[in-house]
Amino acid sequence: MEILQGTGRLFFLPFLYIALIMSVMVSANRIKKERRMFGTRVFDRFSEWKGTWSVSLLTGLVISIIGVGAGLTVSYPFLFLSAAILMLVSLTGRLSWYSPAYTLGVTGLVLLLLPFLPESWKSHPWMETLFDTSLPMVALLLSLLLVREGLLLLKTSPSHTYPERTKGRRGLWIGQHRGKRMTVVPFFSLIPGGVIEPFASWWPVIPVGGDTYGVILIPFVLGAEWLVRGQSPEMASKAIGRHTFLLAFFLTMLAVGSFFLEILSIAVFALALIGREWIYLRHRSRENKTPFFTSTPKGVRILGVIPESPADQMGLFPGELIERVNSIPVRTENQFYEALQNTGAFTKIEVRDEWGENRYVQRAMYEGEHYELGLVFVEPATHESSVGFF
Repeated sequence: MEILQGTGRLFFLPFLYIALIMSVMVSANRIKKERRMFGTRVFDRFSEWKGTWSVSLLTGLVISIIGVGAGLTVSYPFLFLSAAILMLVSLTGRLSWYSPAYTLGVTGLVLLLLPFLPESWKSHPWMETLFDTSLPMVALLLSLLLVREGLLLLKTSPSHTYPERTKGRRGLWIGQHRGKRMTVVPFFSLIPGGVIEPFASWWPVIPVGGDTYGVILIPFVLGAEWLVRGQSPEMASKAIGRHTFLLAFFLTMLAVGSFFLEILSIAVFALALIGREWIYLRHRSRENKTPFFTSTPKGVRILGVIPESPADQMGLFPGELIERVNSIPVRTENQFYEALQNTGAFTKIEVRDEWGENRYVQRAMYEGEHYELGLVFVEPATHESSVGFF
């Protein structure tokens, strides 16, 4: 019964509602941009969530076992403080601020600043509860959730980054990909009150001024956003993910140590913020090179592939260069679609991948599919038939 009540308590927290509102806004803005750039919707609504739930549920289970098993306790004032910071960063409209390095890192720094508040504020019951919040607990939660962020980036595939067109320095059209990933990590934690009594002298390890405890299901919101222009979107995403995962592993070691030396929790908050900024500064430094998605006289560069389209079924990927269609050389988007019109029962396409290796893909074509392969290119459409997919 306590677990059922704890599950129901998640609806009293703002996290879930913030996530739903943000996902609707992010998805709607992306689709609006896709229609403006390509004349069609490229990805479905809420694709930012796609493929995140299985790992998030497993991560939440691990955090629940560690937290409840070790007797780590949170309070409602702490949860609402974290939700308030999450709501503030949501105003930017960018999922990059949903990193626990920012949300929980700033929460930890706010807790450190509480002693400097006016004395009249400190007498409020919620403020007294916040004063008793365990900084090592916040540090450990931050580091574990940062591990999930690293895994979120490492599992990014070509279908998880979204193509965009923009003008380069010389006024020519170039392509770029914007990665946007969002997920909710649901985990159980202890709260003061309830029917659960301590079963050992060390449980819970954080005193909360009570002898009984309950559980609460916390749907913590995570997100990431990054822009890729000078390299392969998948390789860039995995590079950011590896660095984030290494940072999270190091911070987890510090967070565990903070239960024996509390000052280490302050180092976790500071290093999380600094490390997260350093990772993305390094990513942007790697972007200062020739754009990856540009027009080339050697073929037609694929900027994006619409999921579940014929092009997706053929195994075409963003960044690949289409050189021949049915043995006909193609150098422009118009030539590509003209070559498609001359096909028979099968369409055979020769492409060259980002490593310079060429390969062939083919597929049976059916009536009405000649202009519906589901490809978008760097150059804007020059006529109606060059729009990739309807």
